[in-house]
Amino acid sequence: MEDIYEKILWEGYGLRFYSGTRTRTGLVCKTDKGLRELKKARERMNSIRYAHDVKECLYRNGFTVISRFYNAMDGQPCFVKDGTIYVLEELLPAASMEEEKEEAFIKGAETLGRMHFCAKGLESNFAQWDTGRLPAQFTKRRIELAKIKRRIQRQGGYDAIDLLVMEHYDTYMEHTQQAEALLQQADYPKLVEQAKKEGTFCHQSYKGENLRVGDDGRLYVGGFEGCSSDIPLLDLVAYLKRYMKKTNGSKAGVMQILEAYEKNNPLEEDEKILLQALAIYPEKFLRLINEYYNKRRACVSPAMQERLALAAEEEERTKDLLCFIQEVQP
Repeated sequence: MEDIYEKILWEGYGLRFYSGTRTRTGLVCKTDKGLRELKKARERMNSIRYAHDVKECLYRNGFTVISRFYNAMDGQPCFVKDGTIYVLEELLPAASMEEEKEEAFIKGAETLGRMHFCAKGLESNFAQWDTGRLPAQFTKRRIELAKIKRRIQRQGGYDAIDLLVMEHYDTYMEHTQQAEALLQQADYPKLVEQAKKEGTFCHQSYKGENLRVGDDGRLYVGGFEGCSSDIPLLDLVAYLKRYMKKTNGSKAGVMQILEAYEKNNPLEEDEKILLQALAIYPEKFLRLINEYYNKRRACVSPAMQERLALAAEEEERTKDLLCFIQEVQP
């Protein structure tokens, strides 16, 4: 296997490969120019190019706690070998941030706000904006939920997942309708146009292995490969939901997280309303039931049943999260 890494590093980057150590994210390579991390990219070429533009913008604007891509010898931020795309990155600190204490989430929120602020001015030929994405998605999922209920009622006998859907149907239908109303109140298309004009992005995976703590105590951010052209608030609400999931989530904690984020990236009134819409929307549960009923098998998958049950538990906290956000926002 080392032969392929040697070829990639030499043919793509002009580096000599001495040895490698596997990690969860890739291969740490010892080369004649120092340590580098080599990864197989799961995304398409243009997604990598967009992520490269995002990183370079952040770095220019002073957000340097990231792992930038090394350009291959052809000038691209990746290298293709036998049809597989590889990226070579600077090495991040090894220690992941522990997401069990409120203090960690507050620190993470401050870094997130600074990252979003430093992305302003982003220009990329590979950005793909869609001003109607969320309203269309919310409406589509609501209609699908109603169809699933009718389908369950028509078939007669219920399995475990059918029962789970019926148990939560009224709650999630109410939450989805509430999210749609708030989305309209926030004037979502206007906010997307504003984000597009400012030049910003959504990381899409600001959590877990992508957050590393350096020896200097600073928080480093990786995992940019899946980032997208979208409203940054998607990152913030996902982080708040993760806080509610990983801790005993409190009103005081939500207030401190929002204050930490707004130190560097203050929210406008319409953005605060959008945050409420995203907080109450049961995205994970609706996505999973849509996946299950569109690919339904002859028997219930225990794994899917467990995933849905866990998603339902997480969604129970969304109403608390919405209340906390409404109470702490002026």
